[in-house]
This record gives sequence, C-alpha cells and structure tokens, in this order.
Amino acid sequence: MPRSDTAAEQGIQERVAPDMSFELAGGPYAVTAARLALADIDSELDASTAFDVRLLVSELVTNSVQHASVGAEDSIRLTIDIGGGIVRVQVFDEGPGFERPDPTPDVGTDTGWGLFLVNQIADRWGIEREQGNCVWFEIDRSSEAAGQSAA
Repeated sequence: MPRSDTAAEQGIQERVAPDMSFELAGGPYAVTAARLALADIDSELDASTAFDVRLLVSELVTNSVQHASVGAEDSIRLTIDIGGGIVRVQVFDEGPGFERPDPTPDVGTDTGWGLFLVNQIADRWGIEREQGNCVWFEIDRSSEAAGQSAA
C-alpha cells in the first residue's frame, strides 16, 4: 500500500502556521476568500481575538476592493504573523495608496467605518508603501490572556 505524504491524506488535522501568507483574487469575492483563508485561526488565537482579526481583515480587504479598485483580475496579499505577544496582519494591494486619514467617519454616512473599526480595535495600525500599498494592524496577545482570566 503506498504511503500517503500529506498530513491531510493521513487524517492528521494540521494547525495554522504562526506565519501565514495568502494571495487573494480581488473583486466581489475577495472578502469571502479572506475569511475562508482565516478559517483555522481559532486554533492559534482565543475566540475574541480571532473574531477581531477576521473583522478587521474584512474591512481592509473591502477597502482594497472599493477604494483601490482591486478587481477580480488583480490580487490582494494578506499576511498574518502570530508570534510572541502580538498578532500582526498586513493587507497589500497595488492601488493608488492614501495618507492615513482621521479615522472618525461622518456619523451621517454609511461609509468610512472600516478604518474607524481598525483604530478602535487594533492596538496599533498604519500604512506603508515599501512593497506596494500596505495597511497593517497589530493586536496585543497579552489582552487575550486578560480576557481569558476575566471570564
């Protein structure tokens, strides 16, 4: 009987690697693809932090599609580093870029809330332009432990 080479073929559940990178097609299904890519982060993070990461990634990928005009023929790169005391997420696209705005949206509008959420939930966030356009955020994992001990 031939030996199976992959863990999945052997029936072994693989855990999410602490460093993950995904190339996502842009366009209308980009947010769904990003959420699917993050399906296994619950094995590395507590439920609350995993929820926050998914929410903020959804917002940043939505911004790439809507504001950077990343279509289905383009791509969005998503990297996640779960290590030490922080979770660092970066969303890269080839859009025109932007300056870091005041993240407080006009309360009379339904748009502009994505960066507001990033600002409220993440411990740190910013914009870099070294490898295309990158919006990144970090969530301290020490807040994970505090949330678990309070429960």
